[in-house]
Amino acid sequence: MYGNSMERFFWTQKEDIGASPRTDHSMCYDSDKEKVVLFGGWAAGTNRLGDTWIWDGNEWTQVADTGPLPRSGFDMVYDSFRKKSVLFGGYAGGLPTDHFNDTWEWDGNEWTQVSDTGPSARRNHAMAYDSTRQRVVLFGGAPFNGPFFNDTWEWDGNEWTQVSDIGPSARHAHTMTYDESAQIVLLFSGATLTGGSVGETWGWDGNEWTHLQHLGPRRLVGSPMVYTVHGTILFGGKTVNDQVNDNTWLWDGKFWTHTQDIGPSPRFGHAIAYDSRRDRVVLFGGGVVAAGMSSLGDTWELKIEQIS
Repeated sequence: MYGNSMERFFWTQKEDIGASPRTDHSMCYDSDKEKVVLFGGWAAGTNRLGDTWIWDGNEWTQVADTGPLPRSGFDMVYDSFRKKSVLFGGYAGGLPTDHFNDTWEWDGNEWTQVSDTGPSARRNHAMAYDSTRQRVVLFGGAPFNGPFFNDTWEWDGNEWTQVSDIGPSARHAHTMTYDESAQIVLLFSGATLTGGSVGETWGWDGNEWTHLQHLGPRRLVGSPMVYTVHGTILFGGKTVNDQVNDNTWLWDGKFWTHTQDIGPSPRFGHAIAYDSRRDRVVLFGGGVVAAGMSSLGDTWELKIEQIS
């Protein structure tokens, strides 16, 4: 643990009115306006979505339906220095032209496209905002066709720069977040081109990648994680065979600890964000593999209490 106390973890389901069911969307927390921002995704059997919503802790409000083209498999993070949410890439279907390499920013009122150069078009990559170095960091992902990527890029607010192609193996559907205590970008898991997945934890310090841990959550894809004052929280995801919900995990900077079996139902491709003002992890939606693919539209919050 980062603190000196034991902690208890409580998931609570909130309202299910607001944003429609979806999977492979993305969320981030706008710390300036103190709202969770949600964009896009897709509902199984329907078209991709291009709507923007905010969560204030009580209700969802749609704030835009214009901006980036509808898409899923993109990522979005909040740049706390420039006070803008940054979105890159994703895809809208099964054609080369349906894979995007555009960069957009949301200022709380409107979307603006700021670049169409940098990383090549891709889906299911991962991003994190390094608040110490004031850089958005991107790793990996999948093209329309061909090998997965293992490249690392950084966005400084003006342009993308490739900074490494050495580190974690090529993958997609992995997850990243910025550990403010250790001042490193964390990367976990992902899917490989052979159809398997990896369960490694890596750290990026701005200069190089370091392999941190083999042990912890099982090998997962579509399993988001987010940094909090309690450590990094990871929930859910999908193995090669099925989605899981037995893994609310905490990364304390050195080790993974399994903290909770009770909470949201099994899912993958959901999104989570940390509301730092309210000290809550917010989760929305996700996909379910049952008799065909379906999407969820429920909202959950994780509260962590200190036990002296």
